[in-house]
Amino acid sequence: MLSERESIGQTLDLLTAGLYPYVEQELKRVYQDRWHDVALESFRDDRTASGLRGDVIRWDAHALLTVMWDQWNRVFRQQLSLAERSLVAELRDYRNRWAHQARFQFDDTYRILDSAARLLTAIDAPQAPRMHRDKHDLMRAHFNQEARTAYKRARIRRRKWKDFLVYAICCASIVFTILIFFGSDAWFLALFVVSVFVYLAGQRLLAPPPFYFGPHECINCHRIIYGEDCPYCENVQKAHQPGVAEAEAEAAAEAEEAAVAAERLADEQEARRTPAFNLRGGASETAAASAGHRPPPR
Repeated sequence: MLSERESIGQTLDLLTAGLYPYVEQELKRVYQDRWHDVALESFRDDRTASGLRGDVIRWDAHALLTVMWDQWNRVFRQQLSLAERSLVAELRDYRNRWAHQARFQFDDTYRILDSAARLLTAIDAPQAPRMHRDKHDLMRAHFNQEARTAYKRARIRRRKWKDFLVYAICCASIVFTILIFFGSDAWFLALFVVSVFVYLAGQRLLAPPPFYFGPHECINCHRIIYGEDCPYCENVQKAHQPGVAEAEAEAAAEAEEAAVAAERLADEQEARRTPAFNLRGGASETAAASAGHRPPPR
């Protein structure tokens, strides 16, 4: 099972792959050829300069959500409602907390996945079904973990009461034997035996639950494991879930395609903004520099 931080990182990657085509399409619809220059205005502040690489936007979740928030009234207000605007603000805040190494609990992680799934569903992104599936898988894994923890606690509690019953039977047997053989004159010995067993039973009932360090038996499949999560049970759960391997491969391919598209767009924008002439040297000096030769001194 993925950690909370890994789940959020995977969610942000899927959100980037789903939002980028929509944001680019809507910006081009309103601003046409000026859409990239208008998007750059959202990163002029030094606090948001992390979304830039030179004069080219690095289209990640931070950049996409920032542009959507800044251009909401002019671009996205007609297609999306105020509910989606609140989702954009919420995802921006969670993304910034994630980038600053904040710690997340299960409720925060599920909230991020749910908000991302709602936003992708609102724009009809193809990544929305995968996001909903990840959200359900996270909830299922959390409930399975809670059920295993509750079962362990109940099992430990039953073991304690079984041990207490054994102590009580042994104590009664020994005291009965002492009174039969020695009579009432051995009351102090019987009292001592009772005191010892009361102390042992109290220590057993008040003992903290054991920590599962080292090899131990899984409570579900009864195999020997070395941690809290059983890899055998996780593999069985994945095998019974249809299309899990295909979904993971599809998500990895989509994330890779989005990264390649973003890099290609960045290279095209850099090439488009590279001046063809130098004011001092002209075209020959630019061509010589690109070929790795320096022009002769004048």
